[in-house]
Amino acid sequence: MEKEESRGLIGTMFKWMFILFNIGMAIMMYLSMGHTEESNTAVQVGAGMGISMIGMMWLAGFIVLGVFTYFTRAK
Repeated sequence: MEKEESRGLIGTMFKWMFILFNIGMAIMMYLSMGHTEESNTAVQVGAGMGISMIGMMWLAGFIVLGVFTYFTRAK
């Protein structure tokens, strides 16, 4: 039987940062979508732009933290 290696301290930190970042961004996206029920068109456009920016930050953070998480995995 082979003993499975575990992540080091840095690898574990990146893994949990990745998980908590994604949970936090999902919560932020959900909360920001609940406040777009205004009848004013400008408010709806602004809310859509804000949600798009949150989505782009989520994607960028997902890629960066995902790469670090991948490269610090147990070999």
